[in-house]
Amino acid sequence: MDLELNNWEKEKIIHKNKILNFEFLNKNNFITEIKDSYFYLSVEYEKVEEYFYKEKFKSYNELKDIAQAMMGKIADFKGSTLKEMHELFSVNDLE
Repeated sequence: MDLELNNWEKEKIIHKNKILNFEFLNKNNFITEIKDSYFYLSVEYEKVEEYFYKEKFKSYNELKDIAQAMMGKIADFKGSTLKEMHELFSVNDLE
């Protein structure tokens, strides 16, 4: 049996066990429980995707900033430039 997950078009009400990223959807109030662990999507799916990717992009930017700061510290420690650190770590562009 092929388990179909998060098919909100086909099934308007889905059991918790068949919902991918349940914690994310529930935490952000994108799904609403009807009864006994059955949920429905309470916002448009496009809105969920938009929020999900914005959060991923935000995390990416935070990690990029941390990497830049670490390379800056290494450059200071070695007495070199950030540009030299980019070359050393084969970083083409972090912008």
